[in-house]
Amino acid sequence: MWVKHMNFSDIIGQKKVITSIKNSIRNDRVSHAYILEGSEGIGKQTIASIFASALMCEMEQDTDTKVGEPCLECKSCIKCQSGNHPDIKIIKDKIGIDTIRDFQKDIYIKPYESDRKIYIITHAEKMTVQAQNSLLKVFEEPPRYGVIILTVENASQLLDTILSRAILIRFQVHPQSEVELYLREEYPDLKEKIPVLAAFSGGIIGKAKAIATSEEFGQMRQEVIEIAGKFLNNSELEVLEATSYFVEHKAHIDSLLEFLLSWFRDVLLIKVLYNSDKVINMDMKNKLEVYANQVRTSAVERIIHVIIDIKKKISINTNYQLAIETMLMRSWEEIHGRSRNTF
Repeated sequence: MWVKHMNFSDIIGQKKVITSIKNSIRNDRVSHAYILEGSEGIGKQTIASIFASALMCEMEQDTDTKVGEPCLECKSCIKCQSGNHPDIKIIKDKIGIDTIRDFQKDIYIKPYESDRKIYIITHAEKMTVQAQNSLLKVFEEPPRYGVIILTVENASQLLDTILSRAILIRFQVHPQSEVELYLREEYPDLKEKIPVLAAFSGGIIGKAKAIATSEEFGQMRQEVIEIAGKFLNNSELEVLEATSYFVEHKAHIDSLLEFLLSWFRDVLLIKVLYNSDKVINMDMKNKLEVYANQVRTSAVERIIHVIIDIKKKISINTNYQLAIETMLMRSWEEIHGRSRNTF
């Protein structure tokens, strides 16, 4: 997870988060514990590693005028870049009571080379209650040189006693303009696809990167939109045959349903606001406008509710194939005025 040759100035967005962390370094007010909260792919691990590098940087320790950034050139920074600094430990994956007990023993051993010893615990909300209680003992009596950085998607899954003894820093999703800037700099060849990819990223740089490099993303989006087109002109039986597609791509169901939702939300936006400038599928404006002219607003609204409802049911392990068949059938019925108004 270690980022190479990066400091805070290389990060796009998250200005409040970065300013808060840099100020704590510059003012020598570094806490013993931080919780970095935000969606997967939003940059928590990247900023945690830069934070750790800055705390270990020899230039930051030797000068009275701290800048809060790793220099990337001193021996300590070079070790951080290679992931071999002896006083930085990363705890990840399955974190049970035994892992935290080992951490307890290790943190009370003084640093080998630096004035600090830093632990980054990723996906900390996945710790068992027993592990969290064990971690709490260190939070209550931390060694003066220890800094613990937890990264979580949802801080509410941590014990209140842990939350009360750490500084909580919340990451915000990026505006679409920032995501587009990132994509233009990293993937200039994508050109006209960039606004669409940025829209589907949900303001998360990591997700934007994943879909920009995915060969499946564009193909699956096109295939799902073709299925939405079948709701208009095909028979109910032909629409139900699309169930096999969703079964075959079950591993990607979250993305498939998001494609379908984005399509009908775009259609609704065009029908209600007569505005095609803010649609997500902006590379398909013409198709959206044609589609919007062939469906009733009430039908589109109910289809959106149907998809959201099925998405929830799938998340709680409802019969998958039956859920998909129900979604397809009810969507077709809404468009053709045969709705039973149940979902």
